[in-house]
Parts: sequence; structure tokens; C-alpha cells
Amino acid sequence: MGVKKNLKKDAAVFIAVLLLSIFVFSAVQWYETYLYRVFQRSAFLNWHIGFEGMSIVMSFCIFFISYYTIARDKNLRTIVFMCTFFSVGLLDTLHTLTYNGMPGIFGVSSVAVSTSFWIAARITESIGLVAAGSIQRNRPSKIHRFILVIISLVYTAILSYVIISRHEYLPTLYVEGVGLTRTKVNLEYAIITMKLVSIILFFLIYNRREEAEEYKYIILAMLLSVFSELSFTIYTSVYDTYNLLGHIYKIITYYLIFKAKFVLNVQKPYLELHEAKQQVAEYANNLEKLVMKRTAEITAANEKLIKDIDYARNIQNALLPDTLPQFSKVDFAAKYLPCEKIGGDFYNIFRLDEDNIGILIGDVAGHGVSAAMITVFINQHIHVRREYDDGRIRILTPKQVLTNLFYVYNRMNFPEEIYTVMLYGIYNVENRVFTYCSAGMNTQPLVLQKNGAIKAIPVEGLPICKLGGLVNPSYENRTLQLEAGDSLLLYTDGLIEIDRKRPEYFTEIHLMEYLRGIKSTTAYDTADYMFELYETILGDRNMIDDVTVLVMNVHEGQKESESRIEKVNIL
Repeated sequence: MGVKKNLKKDAAVFIAVLLLSIFVFSAVQWYETYLYRVFQRSAFLNWHIGFEGMSIVMSFCIFFISYYTIARDKNLRTIVFMCTFFSVGLLDTLHTLTYNGMPGIFGVSSVAVSTSFWIAARITESIGLVAAGSIQRNRPSKIHRFILVIISLVYTAILSYVIISRHEYLPTLYVEGVGLTRTKVNLEYAIITMKLVSIILFFLIYNRREEAEEYKYIILAMLLSVFSELSFTIYTSVYDTYNLLGHIYKIITYYLIFKAKFVLNVQKPYLELHEAKQQVAEYANNLEKLVMKRTAEITAANEKLIKDIDYARNIQNALLPDTLPQFSKVDFAAKYLPCEKIGGDFYNIFRLDEDNIGILIGDVAGHGVSAAMITVFINQHIHVRREYDDGRIRILTPKQVLTNLFYVYNRMNFPEEIYTVMLYGIYNVENRVFTYCSAGMNTQPLVLQKNGAIKAIPVEGLPICKLGGLVNPSYENRTLQLEAGDSLLLYTDGLIEIDRKRPEYFTEIHLMEYLRGIKSTTAYDTADYMFELYETILGDRNMIDDVTVLVMNVHEGQKESESRIEKVNIL
């Protein structure tokens, strides 16, 4: 609301200055007699030196503030202002020194030479301002500031040499007793056109609120500069009213640019310091109230965050299966314990057809909200079979499932440091063959045989990660023959990660030693044994990772199948 109010206020100022300038420009011709009672013709040269002297001083002030500013930020727009007003200041100095009636420091002073310097300065100024307005904010320059000053100095020296020593080759701009030539007037119109273009460019900068206060004054300066140049298209004598008016407009123009580029930049640190002091005083006076307010805000934000995490936990739990498919020749059990309210482990068991069961377990790197979001993505994008329009269904092999997931994952804009390890397999209940494929699974499946022996099953493969443009994943299907009475044990690495500083404290070997000799247990009992061991070893330590256990028990099909799930949530 405040920004809109300032825009309206500034727009009113722009319009008021424009209307006032039009009025003064139109009315001054009727008051020439009265004006020269104040500005006497005989003293015009002194007034001219005074006006030009002030504009020259302000040009060099703009140059110096820009010169020392770019030492810090190397802003290209500031550099253009610096070079422009350095050259303009030098050219205006030469214009003043060669003005008609001045001592001939650089040869004979004349209207022709001083007018040429005037035009050269105005063209340089106009081109420089258009260039400055065209440059994007904070665009840097790699050229050293001293080199830029030298370039500006050489440019001005060459221009001055041509005007003073080779003036006969330049077009005539003023004829004594006649007035301005068509060339001079056309050049002034070209300068006016460039000034109008610069007004548009600076207004766009102002409208983007890029240092709006500074460019407000520059826009006002350009408006007055247009009327200054208009005054120099219609004067007939270097001492007439419009010549005087043009110089008055010019000095006001330079003051506004001087205020924008010099005064505001000098005042800026003091104003910021004063504002900072006021803010510190205000904070000190209201510290207790502010602390209470911030505490309430943090508490509310924390409560909202906890509520959102609870929602996320419910959503994640909803993605995990509540019941497992029932088969007469196999039973399942699953236990899940997140390290935090939400975790990065996931699993699923689903019926593919009458004879095949899909089994999935995985672990996203890390835990918490980010890991949980990846589990949601995997749940939505893992495709285990294809259904055709004619009703046919084709079950995809584990290799096909993981390969497809890898490429889908790499099309997403996930952080490169996040990856997922997982294992997907298909168990055929008729021939008891488990066909599986690993995507970097960092724990080996265990087979608890009916005689009590236990063995680890090798796994290998590339994790699901952001390497799609560098490598092609090589996933391979492996098969495992199971017998009636065998149990397949799948788990995530959180089960054996008790102490990161002492990884040897509890390992896969310890787990296998504990399970060796267990016979004729159900899938649920085996999962219970594994979790009891974990909780005993963990003791009073804090969990460092999510824990998931998935057990499949193979039998002849003569007993009731019991497939059970237990989700344990840390509150």
C-alpha cells in the first residue's frame, strides 16, 4: 500500500514539474526586459561562468562518488555514469573557457568553438545516460576503474583536439548575426530524442523499485534537460533570454543528478545508521513484548510443524500395507519401527496372480520428512505389472521393475545426494522359487532353513540415484530355491546399526548367530525374535535409523496361514 502511495505521489511530482516547465518555457519570452534587469546583458559572461562552474563541479562530484563506489561493487551502470560525467565535466570546462568573451586560453574564444564543445558534451551525456539506463541492475565489469578513466580521458582529448585544432572540418553550428544553423538545431533534436529515451529507461528502473529515490531525481533531471535543449534550439544570440533559460534549466538538471548520485549516496550510510539506531532503541524498549511475540510465533510454528509431521506420518503409514495377502502355502510377518515420527524405510507385499507374490523392501538414505517424501514417490511410481486393453496381464520381472524405476527417478528434480537402496522379488508359491533383484540393497537376505541352519544370500546392483546421465544401471535377476519349512528374512540396515562409532558392536554375523538353531517357528515369531534381539542390544541408546523386518515362512499348506503386520511408532 505504501509503495502504491509513493508511486502516485511521485507521478504527481513528475506531472507538476512537466507542466511548470512548459509554462516557464512558453512565458519567458514575454519577460525578457524584466529578466535582464536582474541578469544584465553586460554581466552575462559572469553569470555564464557561475552557472557552468557549478555544473562542472557537480559533474566531477558525480564522477568521484562513482569512482570510489565501483571499487566496492564494480557495478557497470555506475561505471557508465562515472565515465559519462568525467568526460562531460571536461568538455563543459572547455566550453566555458572558449565561450565568446573569455580570454583565449586555447586560441581564440568564439561562439563556434564553444558551441561545438557544448554539443559534444550534450551528445556524450545523452549517449551515456541511454547506455546507463539500458544496463541491467548489478551487472558487473571486470575492467579496472583506472583504465576506464584513462579511456574517458583519451576520448575527451581526441574530441577536444578536433574541435580546437581542426574546427574547419566540423559543420557550422552558429552564424554570428544570423543564429543557429539547421545542423545545430537537428543535433539538439537528436539530443532531445535520446533524453526522452533515457527518461523511459530510467522510469522502468524506477518502476521496478531499484533505488527508486535516486532514479526519481534522475527522471526529474531528464525532464528539465529536455526543456534546456529546447531552449538551445531557438535562441538567436548567445546573450538572449532562451540561452539564459537553457543554462538555468541545465544547472537545475545537474543539481538533481548531483543529488541523486552524490548527495543520496553520501547520506545513505548516515540515514541507514540513524534508522538502525532507531530500530535498536525500539527493540530495546519493546524487548520483552518482542520476545513474548517471537516465542508465541515459534510455539505456533512448532505446533503446526508437529501437526504436519503427524499428518505425514499418518499418510506414510497409510501407504504401508495394513494386511498382507493370504496364501495357503506361505505366511508373512512385518514389523516397522521409524527412528523419528516418520521414516525412510518402506515395504510391501502384493498378489501378482494366483501363483506369484511381489515382495518389496527398501531404505531411503537418511530419515525424517525428506526420506518419507521419497517413499511416497516410490510407492506411486513402482510398476510391477502391465495390463492390456484386451484383459491380458503381464508380470514384469524384478530387473524390469527396478530399471524402469531408476529412469523415472532420474527424470525427477531430486537432490543428487538422496538415493534409495531396495530389493524387489517375486515368489512363486508352486515351485517355491524366489526371483529377486537388488538396487544397492546394503543388507543380505537371510534364509533360515528348516533344520536350523542359516545362510546369507548375496545381493548387488546400483542404488536408485541421480546418475542417469553418467551410467546405465545393470540389474540382474537371481533365483533362490526355498523348501517347505524355510523362512526368508529381509531387513533394513537399521536393525544392525546400533552404534556408528563402533560398527562392529552388532553386525550381520551376530544376527545370524542368534537366529541359528531356531526351528519350526512362524513368520511372526521369527520377526519377534529379531526385534527382541534389537531392543536388547539397543538398550538405553537412541535409535539412529529406521528398522524394518519382513519375514516369509514357507510351508506345505496344511496349516492356517497367518500373515501379520506390526507398525511401531515412536511418539
